[in-house]
Amino acid sequence: MTTNVADRSPRPQVDLIAGAWLAPVVTLAATLDNPNTGQILQSQLATGADAVEAALVAADSLHRSGEWADVPIEVRSALLEDIAAGLSAQADELAYEDAMATGNAIRVSRAMASYIGPRVSSARRQLETVGLSSDLSADGRQVRLLRHPIGPAAVLAPWNAPTFVGVAKVASALAAGCPVILKPSEWAPAGCQIVAEVIHESLARHRCPTNAFQLVHGAAEVGSQLASDLRIRAISFTGGGPGGRAVAAAAAPHLTALQLELGGHNPAIVLPSANIAATAAALVDGMTKLNGQWCEAPGKILVPEDLHDDLVDALLAELATLRIGHCLAEDTDMGPMAYRLHRERLQAGVDEMIAAGGTARTGSTLPGLGGWFFAPTIITGLAAHQSLHELFGPVVTVHAVGSVDEAIQAAHGPETGLAGFVFGSDEAEAMRTAARIPAGEVRINGCKLADLADGSEQSFWNNAGIGGHGPTDMVRFFQGRQTIGVDDPKLPI
Repeated sequence: MTTNVADRSPRPQVDLIAGAWLAPVVTLAATLDNPNTGQILQSQLATGADAVEAALVAADSLHRSGEWADVPIEVRSALLEDIAAGLSAQADELAYEDAMATGNAIRVSRAMASYIGPRVSSARRQLETVGLSSDLSADGRQVRLLRHPIGPAAVLAPWNAPTFVGVAKVASALAAGCPVILKPSEWAPAGCQIVAEVIHESLARHRCPTNAFQLVHGAAEVGSQLASDLRIRAISFTGGGPGGRAVAAAAAPHLTALQLELGGHNPAIVLPSANIAATAAALVDGMTKLNGQWCEAPGKILVPEDLHDDLVDALLAELATLRIGHCLAEDTDMGPMAYRLHRERLQAGVDEMIAAGGTARTGSTLPGLGGWFFAPTIITGLAAHQSLHELFGPVVTVHAVGSVDEAIQAAHGPETGLAGFVFGSDEAEAMRTAARIPAGEVRINGCKLADLADGSEQSFWNNAGIGGHGPTDMVRFFQGRQTIGVDDPKLPI
């Protein structure tokens, strides 16, 4: 069992610029706190504009030199496996830092940390599948499809799964041969700090240019400086809609390649054949996973009128079984929200629904620790069209509908597009219903986090973002494609 780890001194924030470790020089107004108690741990820091510019110069110079792009695929693969091993060796430290940054229960953070090294190995496999070139059939003429690194890349990581998401994007950029600058969320810098140390050491061991990876810190100002710079040719961002739109606006003048995962208000359709007890257990698992702070959590539940009350009762009964407590306690099922401002925004969203006529209900008990705890909440009494926006916390709305067709129509919304859920014992009907929900991934009878199967692919539909996830999407995003070859004199035009 983890004990007394909350008394650790916070990990110092350090930039990695052009191969050198430097202290960020800007102190931001906000603080990084212990989410369990509210105790202030340290000020948020940001990289100065001059240091960000130095990072941009280093990344651009390395890309123009071709030194990193020309590293053989075998060397890149070996580098990625070394990084994977280094991150796996640091899994306990990563789990601790992410738990304290997000409020997630340490058991959950430990599980997430165990996937970080394998995710880097996955990027290596993606690289080897996609490759750097291939020959095209051309009646004996020499024609080749080349896959070049698209250019310097910026990875803007979120605070809810900060290390895993940051690593996934950075590993794919490195696999493609792009010099990459990572900016973790200002609310969760520590896990990515460990990642930077591991990557920097691996680059040195494999005699790869250290400028292939750099780390900066800060909030929107630093993100804007990266996103608006002509030298950055690819931006991968995971976060909220307003942040994604700001990134897109900053990148638009230069038509920079974008991959934006922006979340969504994810519908869950309960069919007449659903097992209510099993459905309630799955929905509570989904609405409280990562403390409800994950982009594919269920948000709006659509249930037949005659099952509505039974489902609400079952949901409340499931919530009553949850152990809400200190994120580092081994018996905690759900910890606090990540930071005070997020908890306040979440409460404001619930208050707005209550003012509109909704009833907020919970079956959970909060610990008396202070901190940013929030009781998982079920809101009833609203029409489905009144629940349109993602709250990004352990809150769902429940709405009675008269038919499956009505549920499908209600599932369409301005923020539907990332994920959806269907519950029913008639699997064929559930599959037909799932195919009608406009979202990149729809799960039947469950709310798990990992991919449904090897080879799963999803687009970010509607306002959920730009791009998608798939077996080779991440590496391909950081590659530009070029066809070269001998022209065909027999072509008619």
